[in-house]
Amino acid sequence: SFDSGNCVDTGDDRRHLFNTSVVVATPEFANSTVRALASGWQFSSIVRVLSGSYISATTNRDPSFTDSNTQRVNMIGENPYGDKTPGNYLNSAAFEMPAAGNFANTGRSSILGPGTWQFDVSLTRSFDLTESQRIELRAEAFNLTNSTKFDNPQTNWSSNRFGRITSSKDPRIMQFALKYYF
Repeated sequence: SFDSGNCVDTGDDRRHLFNTSVVVATPEFANSTVRALASGWQFSSIVRVLSGSYISATTNRDPSFTDSNTQRVNMIGENPYGDKTPGNYLNSAAFEMPAAGNFANTGRSSILGPGTWQFDVSLTRSFDLTESQRIELRAEAFNLTNSTKFDNPQTNWSSNRFGRITSSKDPRIMQFALKYYF
């Protein structure tokens, strides 16, 4: 029961998760000029908002003398968080090394990491060449707003970077494609 806690084996234990997608396509217009300009367009978007994953404050020392490389540390404050900025997400003063021969008082994966969100879009235009052939142009943008989405903070209490967020998720990524269907 010492190791019971939130699931983190896959990193997918998220308590709150919201996904929505929208696809809008233009109709096939009767007028040949309007059809050439406005038909065949498709816009799609995906919005994803999710709470953070669960993490543990650890140390690479072995206070319990069990030959384990990674053990948890004691939480001595009620609030493990700093001001939740990249430079101070976790408060190192809220933790301490367990006494020699003892395990920590914190449960596995008991601290919530930062949540995130993402807005992805695509714009597609299809050109019919024959009844069974067409060309498709596609432009896609992931993290369209180019907003910074932080990864989990450093959780090794023995490190001078403990509690700091030192990495982030991908910036805006755009890709373009040309497909020939036959």
